[in-house]
Amino acid sequence: MPRRILVIDDDPAIRRSLDYALSDSNLKVSLAGTAAEGLAAYQRDTPAAVVLDLFLPDRHGLEVLREIREKDSEAAVIVVTASDKLRDAVEAMKLGAIEYMVKPYDVEALRMLIHQAIRTKRERMELGAQRKSQIGRYSFEAMATANSEMKAVVDFAVKLAQNPTVTVLIEGETGVGKEFMARAIHNASPRADGAFVAISCAAIPEALLESELFGHEAGAFTDARTRKAGLFELAEDGTLFLDEVAEMSTGMQAKLLRAVETKSFRRVGGTDDISVDTRIISATNMDLDRAMREKRMREDLYYRLKAGHIRIPPLRERPEDVLSLAGSLLGDICRELGRTVLVPSDDAGKALLSYRWPGNIRELRNVLERAAILQETGEVLEADRLPAEIRNPGSGALAGGGSGSLEEMERDHILRAYEEHGKKITLVAKALGISRTTLYEKLKKYGIAADKK
Repeated sequence: MPRRILVIDDDPAIRRSLDYALSDSNLKVSLAGTAAEGLAAYQRDTPAAVVLDLFLPDRHGLEVLREIREKDSEAAVIVVTASDKLRDAVEAMKLGAIEYMVKPYDVEALRMLIHQAIRTKRERMELGAQRKSQIGRYSFEAMATANSEMKAVVDFAVKLAQNPTVTVLIEGETGVGKEFMARAIHNASPRADGAFVAISCAAIPEALLESELFGHEAGAFTDARTRKAGLFELAEDGTLFLDEVAEMSTGMQAKLLRAVETKSFRRVGGTDDISVDTRIISATNMDLDRAMREKRMREDLYYRLKAGHIRIPPLRERPEDVLSLAGSLLGDICRELGRTVLVPSDDAGKALLSYRWPGNIRELRNVLERAAILQETGEVLEADRLPAEIRNPGSGALAGGGSGSLEEMERDHILRAYEEHGKKITLVAKALGISRTTLYEKLKKYGIAADKK
């Protein structure tokens, strides 16, 4: 489908020539001779780009530019005019014009500029949609919990999100969701419009890690043919997430400490200090007290990073979250697979509750993804689709509360959440990952008096 271009110019000859020169299978041109006609056409057609003359019979082109940008901050407007006054060019660029061209101009250059503007606008829209999707996926709302300890963790993380200069250290076992937490903090913070840049400090060889973090100048080492910006720069106004931060050498930790404390650094091979406004969130699954005793973790860096300290409890310590997490993960998995959303059977639910989940949420997701692939038909996930070690209670220690029927465990699970959230139906349903109607039905089923809040 061709993209529509709007030309606003009072000269009929220029309008005709641009209509002829720009119209093709990819571009369709709309024409307007006055500001009023142009604004009406913009409102009607929402063009991908606008070619705008400054001297119009009814209004100045800069006023038209200002009004278009007020309607759409992403509008791609190219100003073309017979005026070569620097003041007009500066004002047009300040108002958001992407280019200022003086007549006579090269029509082929104008065509290339229009196509570039369309690509840039599309990429920005795609990036915005992706960012909105990421914000929705990685959010505190997606971390609803019935566990009191985890609830306190989330509440504290919400406070940290609103203090965007505080460094954060997230501790927890492999698979508990440390990066998920870091992204949720970023997305709920004033830095959400900035980049979230993540790096695994254990995955990068020591010789390359400094260059990755701080960048390098051309000629800094054999393969450094050009200057390269580091992750600290790329995360400017956003968040830099340092996963497995304790895996750095102590020498690299000293350089990181200086960057965190001074908010500046030098590229490898550089002599100038570069200042950045980047929030640091780090994470580790290591026992940091032991690492400090063994001199593998610098104490000064540890205390600098843990200004905001979060410990995410392992899944075995919050069994009341297993079924709600399983339901949420199964929904995501089934949508990705393009199939009907599955619900665990009673036996499958009991098996999931009885397992200790040493790999935490990551292991739970992997198990459910495999099971969803094996469950080719129907809407119920059967227990025989789960691995043997999860189906067989004797193959792993119970997570606590694993005895008794699934109904008994579900009733205890719901009652615990009901009490922890002050018997407020909306909060309880949200924590359990079910609708208010479903919650009312289950409360009635288990004889629990419902508070209509």
